[in-house]
Amino acid sequence: MLAQITSSDVDSGENVAQPPQTKLSAFVHHRCDEHPDFEFSRHWYKGPENRVGVEPWLNKKIFPGEDGRFGCAAKCDLLVPPTTPGDLGRYGTLVDRFDDTLPPYEKHAMIHVKIMLDPAEAWHVGFERVRSYARAHFAHRFATVLIAHVPGLVGLKGQGNHVHCAVLSREITINGFGGACTDLCSDRGYEAALAAWREHKRNWVDEPA
Repeated sequence: MLAQITSSDVDSGENVAQPPQTKLSAFVHHRCDEHPDFEFSRHWYKGPENRVGVEPWLNKKIFPGEDGRFGCAAKCDLLVPPTTPGDLGRYGTLVDRFDDTLPPYEKHAMIHVKIMLDPAEAWHVGFERVRSYARAHFAHRFATVLIAHVPGLVGLKGQGNHVHCAVLSREITINGFGGACTDLCSDRGYEAALAAWREHKRNWVDEPA
């Protein structure tokens, strides 16, 4: 005869202490009168233990709402260097590999450029301008995720059309991810990215989307 198991005999695991997660910290260079369309932030970890990874941050931008139809970004794109191994050409594989293989001693995770689009032109034109900029300035060395938010497509006013440009901190070669680039994730990286955006806007020629 089997002994009766009461609820007090079962370990539900609810009382097991979970180690605290190390979330991404961020420093933001906000938009201002000198560059009202450009915001730059760098994201890093303060500690090496139990890091949350960059994937939750990216997925929150790709799916900013909870509605299955209207809760996703207007457009997403992944740009990678030409030396990138074929299996890292897929978003999910690339982000998982980045998070899984970031060494504990590497604090820098990513930088993020948010670019506001011109409300006087169709949003896809602005997206192509940002895409061209990101390919020229970032994607020859780093994996870059572009995410377009267009509130008007889902009947919202929002803060205006804009593109999130997330750049992972580690260069990619034919052997996969290398070390984190400290220049990218610094004030020097901010100044270079802003200067490149200003120059790109002056020189960019409209192309079919």
